[in-house]
Amino acid sequence: MTSLHMSPATDFTDADDSGLQRSAEEIAAAIVTMMRQFNGIKSRVSADPNADHSQLFLLVRLAQHGPRRASDLAEQLCADPSTVSRQVASLVKAGLIERRADPDDGRASILAATELGLARVREFSAHRGATMLPVIADWSQDERDDLLRLITKYTEGIEAHREQIITAMLRHHGKESS
Repeated sequence: MTSLHMSPATDFTDADDSGLQRSAEEIAAAIVTMMRQFNGIKSRVSADPNADHSQLFLLVRLAQHGPRRASDLAEQLCADPSTVSRQVASLVKAGLIERRADPDDGRASILAATELGLARVREFSAHRGATMLPVIADWSQDERDDLLRLITKYTEGIEAHREQIITAMLRHHGKESS
């Protein structure tokens, strides 16, 4: 097995625990399956001209994490700054976000969700929740709580190890193309 040496302190591939490696592979496979299912559903829904929610993800990020610069949003969403700039312009025009003066730098602006934007996020959240209902309707509250806890832990872990993940993926893809 090839080592994906992340950093001196976190070389996960040399772990003696074969169960850890097996679990990592099984979890990765399950997540890929889930993403394929969602992408398949999304491709069927995307034929609807009102189905583009890419701008809503930016709005949701602002609503959940508070005002921030467009450059910070682009970095957090792993998006091209020019794409974020176009989305911001559209959201400002729609009255869903507003530009405010950056208190730390008068030359820059901070983006914030407006009341209308927050209302749109609540509507979007309710709609998203409704699409999940058939999947979890027969689950116990403990099962729903466990899934939420583990998904939250997983996504926080991705954020905490983002650079290591990107480095490992780039290294892996680089080796495949040689």
